[in-house]
Amino acid sequence: MVRNLYQYDEDSELKFFNRKFKSLKPSELMLVTDILGYDVNAPSLLKLVHADLENQFNEKPEVKSMVEKLANTITELIAYECLENELDLEYDEITILELIKALGVKIETQSDTIFEKMFEVLQVYKYLNKKKLLVFINTLSYFKREEIAQILEYIHLSDMVVLFLEPRKIDGFAQYILDEDYFLITESNN
Repeated sequence: MVRNLYQYDEDSELKFFNRKFKSLKPSELMLVTDILGYDVNAPSLLKLVHADLENQFNEKPEVKSMVEKLANTITELIAYECLENELDLEYDEITILELIKALGVKIETQSDTIFEKMFEVLQVYKYLNKKKLLVFINTLSYFKREEIAQILEYIHLSDMVVLFLEPRKIDGFAQYILDEDYFLITESNN
């Protein structure tokens, strides 16, 4: 099952569907295999955050116009200095997306514990509206029963779609067991 997740694509044996029974694309899947080493500022995630920020600017024309005006002013100042230089220097206009990247916009991380790290990952996933399913592999063993309950409550209240794949049963929580024949068994341990 885990191997199929790593190789998940349109033609794979494993398929995930949304609530409308439409197959999820690989780009809509967010996979966390190592909660301890997971980097919420990975380039692939930051690219999505930057694109979302650019879309926010596009939805606010007055703010976008102001940012573009300031960027043009900076460009003009730099252009003037380029002309003053003895070398023939050239430049191009800076876009809002390039400006966001140049400013080093990234997600602030201050997690001291793995519990806080879990919530950072959940918050990033919630923010990324292009991701439709978050999958954690072998993560619940790091948490106490009370912490798991808090995590599940947050997921439920935030209306997130999250799947935990665990190698063993987690006492006190309802679980679904998928056997090698892909037969789904429901167990309730409340």
